Amino acid sequence: MALTLIDKLCASPHAAAISAAAFDPQSSASITADAWGTVAITKPGDSYPGILFDMGSPVQGAVAVCRGGALVAVGDDSGTVAVYKTWDGSCVFEDTKEGPGGQARAMRALSFNPQATILASLSIDGIVRIFDIQRWERLANYQGFSGESIEFNDGGDRLLVIDTLGQPKLLDLMSQEQVDLEMVPGGVRVARFTPDGRHVVAMGQAGITLIGLPDGRIRNSFSARGSSGMLTVVVSPQGNAVAALTVRSVHTFALPGLTPERSEKHGAAEPTNAAYWDWRGVAVGGKDGVMHRPGTRPSLEAVVCCTGFGEHRVAVHGERVAVWAKNQQKRPFHARKRFVEVKIDRDGRLIIALPDDGDGVQVFEARTGRHLFDAGSDTADTPKMEVGGSIVACMLTSGGLRWYDLRENNVFELPWVSTFALSGSGTWLAVVTPKGQVRILDPSTGKDAIPRPEPLADVPVRLLSFMNRRPDMLVLDAEGVLGIYDLTRSVKEKIPATGRDVLDLNVDVDRLWGITGGQYAAVRFQVPETDTATVIYVDLNTCEVVSEIPDLLPYAWVDPESGDILQPARGAAILELDMRGRERRVLRALPEGEWVAFDQDEVFAASDGVQL
Repeated sequence: MALTLIDKLCASPHAAAISAAAFDPQSSASITADAWGTVAITKPGDSYPGILFDMGSPVQGAVAVCRGGALVAVGDDSGTVAVYKTWDGSCVFEDTKEGPGGQARAMRALSFNPQATILASLSIDGIVRIFDIQRWERLANYQGFSGESIEFNDGGDRLLVIDTLGQPKLLDLMSQEQVDLEMVPGGVRVARFTPDGRHVVAMGQAGITLIGLPDGRIRNSFSARGSSGMLTVVVSPQGNAVAALTVRSVHTFALPGLTPERSEKHGAAEPTNAAYWDWRGVAVGGKDGVMHRPGTRPSLEAVVCCTGFGEHRVAVHGERVAVWAKNQQKRPFHARKRFVEVKIDRDGRLIIALPDDGDGVQVFEARTGRHLFDAGSDTADTPKMEVGGSIVACMLTSGGLRWYDLRENNVFELPWVSTFALSGSGTWLAVVTPKGQVRILDPSTGKDAIPRPEPLADVPVRLLSFMNRRPDMLVLDAEGVLGIYDLTRSVKEKIPATGRDVLDLNVDVDRLWGITGGQYAAVRFQVPETDTATVIYVDLNTCEVVSEIPDLLPYAWVDPESGDILQPARGAAILELDMRGRERRVLRALPEGEWVAFDQDEVFAASDGVQL
């Protein structure tokens, strides 16, 4: 399972709630899985997941790492149980059941025996299944169990299980008898052996309970009264402490006496039941797809949208916005809103962003994150917004165009404009009239900057874009014909510009870009059947398509400077593709405020705390 570029150095590969997690203290191998079925395996000795794959169904609690870290097991909501090598991700065992029968045995917990030859599973039908991994066969079924955990003892001859009344039991696999432990008031959902095998730590809504072995008597308990709600319990790798996780906090107790030691916030705004305790401490899964740790800097959420122009990139992580200059991430700023679209000007000075809450376009200073102004409610859900130089322009929801000249502190509005384009420097503003003709305005005055270009045909213009750093303008008419104007003579001689047709595009284009150098144009269109977008590159000299990049996100963006495609990617990243669709660069926000920029061959830059 070779990693693609986007999967390298991917500390948080999950785009959905982390729903299962496990760690092996002996090898430091770990596994996480999410509610969409994505599985991430971190090999012994690695800092980041080295194997990623999709189960095809949600994984809810059912993951395990064998002692020594050579194997991991995964069970999903379709009833599939599989075992993989952590070295290369190859499958060494699988047991499946198709259709409703598989869904009826959705897996909830897994455990290897100490020799990693036997796997035990717990499913929602209350059955514990015992599998021989080497022979690919089921050895036994045991009915009448519940809870969220299952665990082998050190001898491999007993299983720690929970019955339908929520009481922990020891299931003897040799005699097939159940050994009762002292009844825990209120019942439990999770039960785990301490590493020395001398105690069982059990957790229920009432709190946590310490049960001694072999007599099965309760040694101590801690009430959860007043807590924010019990989630799960994990044991330290050294075996000298246990942590109870609640909605807000991690409560640590010393073993063997279950003596309270400390309580601290775990940092997950919406925690799940997935957690483990590794050599760095307790890690708690969140609905944001990130493993959170107490006492660390907050992690950025997944990238919702991104943009870029030249050496500047912008990634929106929930309410936080991260600006990149070349390969360096600047300190993310808190925008206090979530955005669905964002733009940055060519010089990296201004950011404009469209909120998802129905508010108007927001304008920020890119360097500091300082909020400059709100463009007003009539720019909410604007179909188009652009920024260049000191000009911010956006279509109004009710129709027409408004633009702001921040240098002169002026506001202009034209109610008849159907669409527009702003040059990268903010020098020109091209608008389309109600009859589909083009005018090129000086945005500082609102008056014509040059004479109106001669129409290429008696067909209304639908889209337009300026060529970056050249006096050229692209137009696309209502019949899908792409054309280009050279505006040089019009500027110098004050005569109407004449253009030429380039190519008849038989697709419903929704965006145009003119790439620096003047040779290429990029065109984006949507593919509704697959909910994806395609970007094609047109050679304006030969008038032919030279590249087609399918299966992009619907809001993929093209950098007018380089022609590279930018789109959000898993692991809180921006993925850049070149004009041939090859993965070119990744800009990634790592957990706990770290970041890294890299390609296939090298790491360009990284924050001080990144482990490479």
